[in-house]
Amino acid sequence: ADEVEHARVAFALASQFAGHGVGPGPLPRTHELGAATLDEIVAAVIEEACVGETLSALEVREAAARAVDPGLARVLRKIAEDEQRHAELGWRFVQWALAGASAERLAGAQAAFARAIAAAGASAERMSFGTGYEALREYGVIDAPLRAELWRRGLQGLVMPAAAALQAA
Repeated sequence: ADEVEHARVAFALASQFAGHGVGPGPLPRTHELGAATLDEIVAAVIEEACVGETLSALEVREAAARAVDPGLARVLRKIAEDEQRHAELGWRFVQWALAGASAERLAGAQAAFARAIAAAGASAERMSFGTGYEALREYGVIDAPLRAELWRRGLQGLVMPAAAALQAA
């Protein structure tokens, strides 16, 4: 429900800035059920929540801090809080799923963290060569070079230490 609200708010903001209605296009349909086993679910949560939502929360918090308009900053802070809560839920779930886990499950989680961190790091590397739009940052826009910097800091300062602590526990 939070993600639907985030999309609604983002389209409302885009519509306001564009001066006309902006909305979603068609979504691709998939017939794949997704993760089915606990190991698959843990791997998906590591990628989507522990890494993805953690980095997303950092991005939106930075966007809120740079936003000049108080209303926009307030909306972005709310979204950042939601994203942080999603990330925290993912980390708690993985901690629960790995409590007393077999060596095989622990190794699978370690590999999932390594894959997710490597993928985010590679994305940050590609983004670092992107075009920067510093003038748009005051409107809550996180351009590619800033996103790359935030992701690198987030991976080094949050995700990697938290993953190591989780695996050590």
